[in-house]
Amino acid sequence: MDEASFARDARGSSVHERRGARARTLAVRLRALPLRVQRVHCAIAPVAVPSYPDGPRPSSTLVLEGGGAIGRGEHVGWSDDVHTGFAARVASLSLDACTTVGETSALARARLDGSYDRAALEAAAIDLALRQAATDLPTLADAAPQPVRYVLSFERVADPVARARRELTANPDLELKIDADPGWSDAVLGALAALERVAVLDFKQSGGRAAYLRAHRLLPDVLLEDPLPDAAAWPASLCARLALDAPITSAASVAALTSRPAAINVKPSRVGGVLEALDVVAACAERGIDVYLGGMFEVGVGRVLVQTLASLLSPDGPNDVAPIGRAGEIPPRPSRLVPQPPPGGGIAS
Repeated sequence: MDEASFARDARGSSVHERRGARARTLAVRLRALPLRVQRVHCAIAPVAVPSYPDGPRPSSTLVLEGGGAIGRGEHVGWSDDVHTGFAARVASLSLDACTTVGETSALARARLDGSYDRAALEAAAIDLALRQAATDLPTLADAAPQPVRYVLSFERVADPVARARRELTANPDLELKIDADPGWSDAVLGALAALERVAVLDFKQSGGRAAYLRAHRLLPDVLLEDPLPDAAAWPASLCARLALDAPITSAASVAALTSRPAAINVKPSRVGGVLEALDVVAACAERGIDVYLGGMFEVGVGRVLVQTLASLLSPDGPNDVAPIGRAGEIPPRPSRLVPQPPPGGGIAS
């Protein structure tokens, strides 16, 4: 389930070194990309997504226009009011005064408090700048996108085994990321282990030490994401399977860690944009921490963005970037995702 511990292979630290160098190179080049913004528009519309638990998914897409090109960035806020507020906030910015992606990112950090706001604006600026320069992320990274290993994730449910079996019907070789209930019995955990398809159990900072030790005993190769901190030392084997997500909101969060997790789930929307996500990846590389890319229920261009970043930075990680189907659609479930840069540059067609 762990793809031979996705970066801990015979090459050792060189994997981290290459990833860190690629992230730093891409960040430098993106910040320097020239940019011209002439018009700003935010399209707000809920999206009907059967897998979203609370009805239509609130959604908005920021559209930046300039030089005959259009760039788009997806906002992942969880309510209609958040999207309406974002549209008003971004409309008040002097984006036409920014001449590079880096300047736009700096303006976002100075004027927008929310990480989702900053991430959407920065993504739209990157998409527009790439199109104006007729280039794309793989070209800037000097790397061909690699087929992406990914997991299919689902929320905490009463019968995770039945849900897992249902999800695996489309492709029995899929791997799963499951929101864990600390109260699940040994029988439930054992049945999940017997499926041999679980890659990550996400505790979402719930439960306690006994639950994590029990889960690790029954699923020893599975990453345990976001356990609550514990004062006592973890067994070495469990330390080697611990992953962090919610506590990582910036590269500074990585530098501040007092112990080294096995891996970090890097989410551009959580950390405030692609540039900070690249800084997080570079910081992880310096500490020998694996990374995998994660989404926050993006249903549009944002999903393609995280898939593309995964193809460049963590193709063998348990990336939480599975295609999400809208109402009336059956999302594809290939063994691996192969993001393709759009003709003429940009992030997504």
